[in-house]
Amino acid sequence: MSPAILTYFGVMNKGFGPLMCLENHGMEWEGKSLTEETWEEVRKSGVCPFGQIPILECGEGVVVAQSAAIMQYVGRKVAGAGGACEKEASVSDMLIGLSEDFWNLLSKTQPTILVPKKVSLEENAAFWATTIPEKLAYVESFLKGKDAFTSSGITVGELALWSVFHMMALVTPTVFDPTPNTKAFYTRILNLPSTQKLIAGKTSFGEILQYFIKQE
Repeated sequence: MSPAILTYFGVMNKGFGPLMCLENHGMEWEGKSLTEETWEEVRKSGVCPFGQIPILECGEGVVVAQSAAIMQYVGRKVAGAGGACEKEASVSDMLIGLSEDFWNLLSKTQPTILVPKKVSLEENAAFWATTIPEKLAYVESFLKGKDAFTSSGITVGELALWSVFHMMALVTPTVFDPTPNTKAFYTRILNLPSTQKLIAGKTSFGEILQYFIKQE
C-alpha cells in the first residue's frame, strides 16, 4: 500500500497536529511542503475537497481534509492511536476540540509571520497573563496529577493539544511554569524521538517554521 501524503505549508500551524500524529504513530507517510506558487497548482487541481489544506491523500481516491478529521483518521487507522477504550477515545476527541479552542485564542490575539500585529501590547500582555492561565487551569485539573490524559499518553488528541502547546511555548517559554503537570505533559512529548525528528525538519516533510511570534 502506498504511503499517505500530507500536504501543507512548511509552518507550525494547522498542519502541525496531523504531522505529529502521523510521525508519532508510525504510519507510513510522506510530506509535501508547499510554497505559495505550488499551493496555487494544488488548489487549481481540485484535489482539496474544500479548497483548503492540510489534506491527507490516503490512496484509493480517499482524501481527508480538515486538521481534526485527519487526526481522527489516524486515530482510527492505527491501533490505540485514538484511545485504548471508549472512555479514552472520548478524551482524545475532547482534546482535539480543546486544541482548536487554544488555537482560536492564539489566532485572534497573537502575531504571526504574516501578520505582525493583531492587538495592542497591553491586550497581548493581558492575554498571556490572564486568558491563557485561566484556560490552562482547566487542563491542569483534568490531568489529575499525571503527565498524560490516557494510558498511552500519545493519543491523537494528546498530540493535537501538544502541537498547539508547542506553538505557545515558542512564543512564551514560561507559559506552563504555573501548571506543573501540564508542563510535564508538554515536556514528555517534546522529548519523544519522533517529535524531535519532526521539529528538527528531518522527516520527509522537511523544515517547519514557527508561525505565531512574540509581539514587539
